[in-house]
Amino acid sequence: MVTVSSFVLITAALWYSVVSATETQNCSSVAAIAAQTCQQLESSLGSTIVQTQTSGSEYAIGANFAWSTFSDEVNFQPSCIVFPNTTQHVQTAMKAIFENKADYAVQAGGHSGMIGWNTVQNGVLISFMNMNSTSYDSESDTITLLPGIHWGDATSALQQYGVAPVGGRIATVGTGLLLGGGISYLSPAEGYAADNYVSLDVVLVNGTLVTATADNEYADLFKALKGGGNRFGIYPNSSSEALLAALAHFIHDTADPNAATTFRTTWENSSQDIELDVILVYNGTEASFNTSFAEFLSIPYTSSALQALSYLDLLNAVTFPDGLGTLFGASALTGVPASTLADQYLETYRLYNNFSTAFASSTDIAFTLLDFSPVPKSQIQAGYEKGTNPIVPPLGTGGYFEILFQVTYAEGITEPSPDVEQGRQLWISTAPSTPGLPFFLNEADANQQILATYGGYEFLKQVYTKYDPTRFNVQHTQGPLGL
Repeated sequence: MVTVSSFVLITAALWYSVVSATETQNCSSVAAIAAQTCQQLESSLGSTIVQTQTSGSEYAIGANFAWSTFSDEVNFQPSCIVFPNTTQHVQTAMKAIFENKADYAVQAGGHSGMIGWNTVQNGVLISFMNMNSTSYDSESDTITLLPGIHWGDATSALQQYGVAPVGGRIATVGTGLLLGGGISYLSPAEGYAADNYVSLDVVLVNGTLVTATADNEYADLFKALKGGGNRFGIYPNSSSEALLAALAHFIHDTADPNAATTFRTTWENSSQDIELDVILVYNGTEASFNTSFAEFLSIPYTSSALQALSYLDLLNAVTFPDGLGTLFGASALTGVPASTLADQYLETYRLYNNFSTAFASSTDIAFTLLDFSPVPKSQIQAGYEKGTNPIVPPLGTGGYFEILFQVTYAEGITEPSPDVEQGRQLWISTAPSTPGLPFFLNEADANQQILATYGGYEFLKQVYTKYDPTRFNVQHTQGPLGL
């Protein structure tokens, strides 16, 4: 059994994850403003904390820290990188960025499929690489996370206390997951990862530090930042229809908050094969596991590794390669009752299969992936019980799956090829989606209107206007569209 705790996130957001950028100045003036801001920051914070390509040994690490190589130094060269050690350093950096009207970006764990969301050209990059600790308060049963921590490291540090955070499903993912809501293996019982906030220390665009909680004067900001993840089996491709039906039935019918599943189909260029993987996670007994996942277990599989795992082992069980350019696309589908055809699930898979087949001869692509992450009814209910968030649909909405379409390019490819990108956009525009369901911000294309799919979209727009009335972030940093 896994015991979970709520958490406090320090210096979390800067509102970078709920805004988009527009061109407001020409490139030369943008670069000049950034250079001036960097000089000012180096003077006030020192050359160890503020580094440029020529002045610091950590610059290259920060500039190439992004998980997707499309956002690495080959395509983006920040004018300087700020490596804060304290919240005060972040305040100083944001105050200078705001006053000089400089472009900027914020990087926590670096795990993003959106080009330029965690780096910047001719601007200031704030890297939380050095703010990466975790602590636990047993009296209040709260976990305190600094923004540079990865979920594997956080879970490892907390294991000695017998608690776990409701965090990412892959060890190398960072705290930026929270700003998109965050799906955890514990979400069916605990809600989105962000539903478990206790308080948030937030640096606003002008450098002001505020602490937001559910019941203080920044309660609207607290809510807006909630979105504004063992047992394994590998199945033959011939089982795809049965597995897709099992997914649709599971998310429609399940009432067990201890059960979570993820379905992933992967096509690899090197083998030209499609592999179907299902991760079945149960926080309880083997008998209950067998009951909740009976339909999955009845489907023929080619190999399996059914075993009890610690929560940390679970996070380390699934990995993705670093150092490759990766892009995402999102959709969402509701479940269907047992014995009902899962037509939209089958169509989603067919379109994915068509894309992979069409580009089978392309040496640009390393692999493609189609992933179904569950948001069961119990997770929606948990979110409402914990003060609600801007993501979830109205109570009474059935469970659904967040769908990720991922294209990962081969080593050495530094930008997407036009023909592959055209095919990827075709999948995004034609893949089925259920009206009224929110898409998952963390696993979407940069040009999809994700926030507009949220039940609390109008609330988000109101809160954004309140805390950034001059629309500074929309003009100076990359992020989701719609505000």
